[in-house]
Amino acid sequence: MLEVFDAGFAANPWPVLDRLRRRGGVHRVRTPDGPPAWLITRYADVRAGLADTRLTTDVGAAGARDYRGASEPAPAVPRERGHWRELFGAEFTATRLAELARGVPDLIDTLSKNPDADGTADLVERLAVPLPAAILGELLGLRGPEREALLDWAGATLLPAADRANTDEMRTALVEAVIERPESSDTMIARLARRDPDALADLLRYLMFAWYEVLTDLLAGAILTLLTRPDQIRVLRRGRNKSPMVDELLRYISPQVLAGPRFATEDLRVGRYDIRAGDTVLLCLASANRDPDHFDGPGKLDLARTRNRQLGLGYGKHACVGAALVRAVTLSALDHVFTRWPATTLTVSERDIGWRCGFRHRGPLTLPVHLA
Repeated sequence: MLEVFDAGFAANPWPVLDRLRRRGGVHRVRTPDGPPAWLITRYADVRAGLADTRLTTDVGAAGARDYRGASEPAPAVPRERGHWRELFGAEFTATRLAELARGVPDLIDTLSKNPDADGTADLVERLAVPLPAAILGELLGLRGPEREALLDWAGATLLPAADRANTDEMRTALVEAVIERPESSDTMIARLARRDPDALADLLRYLMFAWYEVLTDLLAGAILTLLTRPDQIRVLRRGRNKSPMVDELLRYISPQVLAGPRFATEDLRVGRYDIRAGDTVLLCLASANRDPDHFDGPGKLDLARTRNRQLGLGYGKHACVGAALVRAVTLSALDHVFTRWPATTLTVSERDIGWRCGFRHRGPLTLPVHLA
């Protein structure tokens, strides 16, 4: 059994993942919690796995020996996830996305006020963590005190020395705030609450972790990556159709390293390997996004890349339901940061930036810069 998820994996998973793809692409690995799982690393297998109905996210199908993750029994997940996708699709029209994106620069300017006396700021603390909280507060229709509570939760969850113990309490408070307040009736979340309160709790769990965490790590990782590649900042500024550039950043950074754990509902075969019913399968989005059999020059960031069916936000019915919002917010944030502060520089070497030591997500812990 392989041990791959060590302390340095989040900062630089690429050598390990390259080796695993070359050596068969399917491996039995030990997770950080201890239990084993199957790790799938090749693009074709990962994409097929995301669409395979024999792999379920319902932990009720998990066997006794393998990694189970933080998944919960969810007998109605396919129906409720369909509700989410339907509602997101109806809400996030081009007009609504443009409206949300237009508000990002003002939010960034507010969050970045009053840097240290020497003009330095930590853009994880000042931007990458609080900006998604502000967007989420807008989606939920939260008032001032509730938005502050959400921001406090975000800081306690995603910043260094994070503690997720208060997550259930935070989610419960948000559900109650949205359901019980009549003036929130015109918000997206309130409409879902009227249709199915249980689905609301599940959607909030998704927004507070999968969506929120991906956006936070993508923002921090993208700014760090571009600050060390000025040629790509020039490509960003010149580009007219910038949406594909977010896909390239998602491919290159892969803030969501693994899709949520899947559990085999029957015996199946992946490549040359037999996976038994009940076994846990971890689909490695990060490895798929650097597969040289699918991408030319996968280890190079190229914002002008045109052939890019990256899997950083999932695929098919398991694709991120907030993908359009992730793209809109990221584009607006990057445009503003590199226009408002065109001479911004890191105050430390890129090698000295620590990364969160998760194995399912990756993102810079801090991003100290001099804003200029």
